Amino acid sequence: MSKMSDEVKTFTNKKKAVLVLIAVFVLFGAFRIISNRLEDKTVPTSDIINIKVTKAAITTLENTSPLTGRLEPIEEVSLVPKVMGEVTKVNVTLGQKVNKGTVLFELDKTQAATAYNQAKANYQDAQNNLNRMETLYKEGAISLQQYEQAKTAYTISKESYNAASDGLSNYVVSSPIDGYITSVNIDVGTVASQAVAAVTVANIDKLEINTSISENMINKIAVGDKVQVLVSSVSDIPFSGTVTALSPAPPAGTLTYPMKVSIDNKDLTIKPGMFAEVIVTSDKTEGVVTVPSASVLIRSGKPIVAVIDNNGELVFRDVVVGVDNGEFVEIKSGVQAGDTVVIEGQHYLEEDSKFNIIE
Repeated sequence: MSKMSDEVKTFTNKKKAVLVLIAVFVLFGAFRIISNRLEDKTVPTSDIINIKVTKAAITTLENTSPLTGRLEPIEEVSLVPKVMGEVTKVNVTLGQKVNKGTVLFELDKTQAATAYNQAKANYQDAQNNLNRMETLYKEGAISLQQYEQAKTAYTISKESYNAASDGLSNYVVSSPIDGYITSVNIDVGTVASQAVAAVTVANIDKLEINTSISENMINKIAVGDKVQVLVSSVSDIPFSGTVTALSPAPPAGTLTYPMKVSIDNKDLTIKPGMFAEVIVTSDKTEGVVTVPSASVLIRSGKPIVAVIDNNGELVFRDVVVGVDNGEFVEIKSGVQAGDTVVIEGQHYLEEDSKFNIIE
């Protein structure tokens, strides 16, 4: 009997412990709900609704469309030697600034120099011989045929000399543009191949973006227009760009129109390969009444705005909206500049609601 009584007591104690735990969880949940409601001042915690307001203002409103692309050098040259040969000199390093005409590297030109010297000697001999033959021909000492043969020999030797000179120049490679060395794929003692670029030079004083524009925008922009270019990895402030090329027709199989935008980069702040957004203005209205886009409500399929009138009363006004850029919206009628409009808490309001304006 005593054993059964102990078991009953143990069961009763466990039941009490479970009930206490349930009560603790319920109280904790109620505490969290009340705390959250107290933290959000825009959620009505009583009959009085907390709201925030602002003034409708006259501004210039722009609707923009971002176009994306990668920054590329305005000029970039990959230099592949015209002839194969052992590299004897490399005069530049990665990142070095070079001018047009700077010698970048040289190849072994021993055989080419020998051929050049021989062609030069033949050319000089033929020139001297032609001068002698011309004198003799004028004196009547030789025939016209002999004189013509001398002229032909001179022409052939001159062409051979020019070809040897051009061939020799192929062993000394110079930069065709001003720019920076962006790759060096050769070393002294290696053989320069015609299959791989030996050196790459890029002019990054000006960069460009290759992007495309939709049919809705094609007639709203033209070559020479200024646009903003946002490079978020560098700055939150847009750079100034210029539309330099715009195709009047889309390429076959596409529906957008290719466009190029250039950006001056004298201080080298932005780099090729960076992601960029070209911000194009699609719509622009000046001197219009605007309110924050979030203040416009849709009720019964109509746009309305909650307004605090001069008497401090809440009224809902039907409005006609215009351009909306996602932050501000044009109000064509229903609200005037200077009117006080509700921008937070308006979703909980009714005509007879009591409210409290908070900062």
